[in-house]
Amino acid sequence: MAKVTTQNIKGLTLIELLIYMSIFSIICLMVTSSVFYLQKIIQNNNQNYYVKNHIYFNLNILQQYLYNSSIKIVDNELKIFDKNNNLILTQKIDNKQIKNIYQNKTFIIDEYLNFEKYEISLTENNRLLKFDITWSDNRGKLQNLTEYLVVINQNFLFQNASI
Repeated sequence: MAKVTTQNIKGLTLIELLIYMSIFSIICLMVTSSVFYLQKIIQNNNQNYYVKNHIYFNLNILQQYLYNSSIKIVDNELKIFDKNNNLILTQKIDNKQIKNIYQNKTFIIDEYLNFEKYEISLTENNRLLKFDITWSDNRGKLQNLTEYLVVINQNFLFQNASI
């Protein structure tokens, strides 16, 4: 007669399967929440980069005007004059937006940017133009940027030399 042998067949029980699935789902939840959090950080950084890019674009425009002109700051408005003392550009903050007013045209740097604070001042014996700019990011946190432009102000030098 043939002898019937029984082998111990090991498998997963229902309890083990539930434990493995719960561990796997916890790990997946941690990974997906980390990915979403990283995406939110990247999106906020991109938005801040976008704002800073527009600010630097605006400062680049102003720096080009500062080479051959003189400036005055009146009520937090930057007024740039040419050699003949004609007003060529006025920059001011209006409804939380930077507005450049040329002789016959007005431009808003970006209509989607809203600045909380935009202050302009002269420092270092009127040789540095200080910009203190604050805006809210996507999280509602205030971001602050302080930049300086060098004022060549050739008209100012000529006026003082003649006195």
